Amino acid sequence: MGDMAGGRTIVLLMSGGVDSSVAALLLLREGWRVLGLTLRIPGVWGGPGEAGNGPPVEAGASAARMAGVLGIPHRILDAGETFRARVIAPFLRDYREGRTPNPCVDCNRSIKFGLLMDAAAEWAGDACVPVATGHYARILLTPSGARLARALDEGRDQSYFLCDVDRARLDRVRFPLGELTKPQVREIARDAGLAAADRPDSMEVCFLAGTDYRERVGDDGPGPIRDLSGALLGRHKGLSRYTLGQRQGLGIAAPHPLYVLRLDRAENALVVGPRECAFRTVVTARRPNVLAPELLGRDTVLMGKTRSRSPLSPCRIASLDEGTLTAEFKSPQFAPAPGQRLALYGGEVLAASGVIV
Repeated sequence: MGDMAGGRTIVLLMSGGVDSSVAALLLLREGWRVLGLTLRIPGVWGGPGEAGNGPPVEAGASAARMAGVLGIPHRILDAGETFRARVIAPFLRDYREGRTPNPCVDCNRSIKFGLLMDAAAEWAGDACVPVATGHYARILLTPSGARLARALDEGRDQSYFLCDVDRARLDRVRFPLGELTKPQVREIARDAGLAAADRPDSMEVCFLAGTDYRERVGDDGPGPIRDLSGALLGRHKGLSRYTLGQRQGLGIAAPHPLYVLRLDRAENALVVGPRECAFRTVVTARRPNVLAPELLGRDTVLMGKTRSRSPLSPCRIASLDEGTLTAEFKSPQFAPAPGQRLALYGGEVLAASGVIV
């Protein structure tokens, strides 16, 4: 991290898992006074289409136990109403409106590096108190300011999910795991005897708690599946159950593989076709978030992606204004899905992002 902590206070966002626990351990070893803060995460229980008012998915108990083991003061923040309004409700709405949401990106902007960051400052009595998390990403200090960069472990890199964080907040952010691999993190935890050392990673959307989001979105009703010529191929089970580029689960027989190309809300129709029809060279996004303006020259070659697991691909910015970001890729990108993020990198640094339309 490069900080000479000298007993300074830092607030760590703790889940109780191995990543935030090792982050705490590393910060303590560097001499920080660590305060642990955990979000109580509401679930989506309730009727279909509701943002839910049931028991929390994460109540903070495991984080509290870990904080006790490490001797860290700990608080749990119940921000259910804000979480439901800014993360769960948009998630449900996007699916109902034919988009593919990314709730982790929304949570990172509005909750972890929004609401929790504000709560951290209030708790520490310091508006500039640094805030750390167990994300695999890095903060680079450049002549232009603090910049978000990819983790050294590219297979674990989570910078894509941080692409919508407010640039003005980056100078308060610390990522202790940014230069480590996951095996290294687990080894540190085992050497320290931490109970979380071998806990499996959670790959699911936290507030769903293993339930099927399709049962929560609400029933938007079956409708026709058509090919590009308009021919009827079958019936779908509700457009909210599908996303662009999807191949599995269409329930139709065809002589060649078919992929979802469009969700036609007006006719409640699912439009499918061959894989080659799902590629796009020009990708437009709304609500651009510029994180490194110095990297956004019109002729500058950037590296972009339209999904978290997509490989980075050369591109340039075709246009950028307050409301819209358009990127032109050298090679066509497979099925950029409305609601997902377009993320553009200049070298290691995340330069800009936006919500794909």
